[in-house]
Amino acid sequence: MHTLKFLDFTDNQLSGSVSSFVFNMSSILVIRLTNNIFSGELPKNICNYLPYLKALFLNKNMFHGKIPSALSKCKTLQILFLQFNNLSGAIPKEIGNLTRLKRIYLGDNKLHGEIPHEIANLRNLEDLELGMNNLVGVLPAPIFNMSTLKVLSLISNSLSGSLPSRIDLSLPTVEVLNLALNRFFGTIRSSITNASKLTVLELGGNTFSGFIPNTIGNLRNIEWLSVAYDYLKSSTSKLSFLSSLANCKKLRSLNLNGNPLDGILPSSIGNLSMSLKTLLIANCSIIGNIPQAISNLSNLLTLVLERNKLTGPIPITFGRLQKLQGLYLASNKLVGSFPDELCHLGRLAELVILDNRLSGSIPSCLSNLTSLRSLYLESNRFTSVIPSTFWSLKDILFFDISSNFLVGPLSLDIGNLKVLLEISLSKNNLSGDIPATIGGLKGLQFMDLAYNRLEGPIPESFGDLTSLEVLNLSNNKISGSIPTSMEKLFYLRDLNLSFNKLEGEIPSG
Repeated sequence: MHTLKFLDFTDNQLSGSVSSFVFNMSSILVIRLTNNIFSGELPKNICNYLPYLKALFLNKNMFHGKIPSALSKCKTLQILFLQFNNLSGAIPKEIGNLTRLKRIYLGDNKLHGEIPHEIANLRNLEDLELGMNNLVGVLPAPIFNMSTLKVLSLISNSLSGSLPSRIDLSLPTVEVLNLALNRFFGTIRSSITNASKLTVLELGGNTFSGFIPNTIGNLRNIEWLSVAYDYLKSSTSKLSFLSSLANCKKLRSLNLNGNPLDGILPSSIGNLSMSLKTLLIANCSIIGNIPQAISNLSNLLTLVLERNKLTGPIPITFGRLQKLQGLYLASNKLVGSFPDELCHLGRLAELVILDNRLSGSIPSCLSNLTSLRSLYLESNRFTSVIPSTFWSLKDILFFDISSNFLVGPLSLDIGNLKVLLEISLSKNNLSGDIPATIGGLKGLQFMDLAYNRLEGPIPESFGDLTSLEVLNLSNNKISGSIPTSMEKLFYLRDLNLSFNKLEGEIPSG
């Protein structure tokens, strides 16, 4: 094998230490061991006999220990992939001697210490990915002056520092800038909006403050923009930066969660990119009504407006969002009824409108939402009975309609929900017997029917709920004895039957 130039063992289940012969083939150009189960430490003399190596792919394995400083002897190395391992220790400063390096991927390890400033010596470097480690300290300023960088990803470390005043000039070719989940601070200067090649800008989870630049719409190629959970504001109460973003025709995801925006959603929000699939504006102190214009964003998959101060009704025009899979409007001050138009959202998998002031009946057309897996309507003012059609949602996994004003009995058809995992109907005015058909819900893990007017016995069939972990039937009018069949509930860890009319002995299970 003295003439071997390419070695590729990608996507196998090879394990143990890598044989020494792999790192002793002087003719080799490319080594690919990606996605195996290799373990052990990387050899300290890893590059002593690899004078022509151009690419080293050891990612997605179980290597541990330090990154050998001897890597600097692979003078021709252009690509270094060590991500998704268990490597620890500091990044060796000698890596700065590999002047031909174009791509460094060290993410998803356990590396610690500071980023060596010698990395800034790599004048050909295009991709630097160090995310998901334990790196600390101030990001070396020269890294922001690497004019060849296209990708800079440092997500989820403990790095600090501020953005340079003219990042558009210091990183003129940058396409991906991900500094999320660190300790960066300061303002986001408007000059960043001149970095015209940016497609991904992730600055969330830091302590950036000041205004979101109204010129943000200059980023015409931006596809993914997140400034979530910083301390950013809008320069106007009408969130004028949103109007600017209408120029970003490629925008697919916008995340503003957790910033004190303190304004109203402008109707211009409906002018955002038709490519937009994710719109997240939760916990931003937004007031006023939800603009109907949001319904123009016909390709939305996820819309999150929860934990704001929104008032008024849920727009009936939401029925036009035919591709919507998740709608989250919880913890606002929304009023009015549950719009029948929401029943047109045939792809909706999660509907979360809890903790509002919605009233009226739960519509029978809810059964049209055959893709629904999670339904959270608790803490509203819904009245009347649970519609009989509801029990035809045979694929639903979670539903919570607690803390409303529902009346009437539980239907025998509750047994149709064969894959149900969690049900909460507590704090309503439900009455009648608990249907024995509940015993058919073999996968049920959580059931809370407390604070109702349920009566009659606990069905013997409850013993068939063999996955049940939490059961709360307290504060009802349940009578009779506790069925001995419940001794079979081996996973039950929380049982509350208090304040009922039960009698007899407690089963010994």
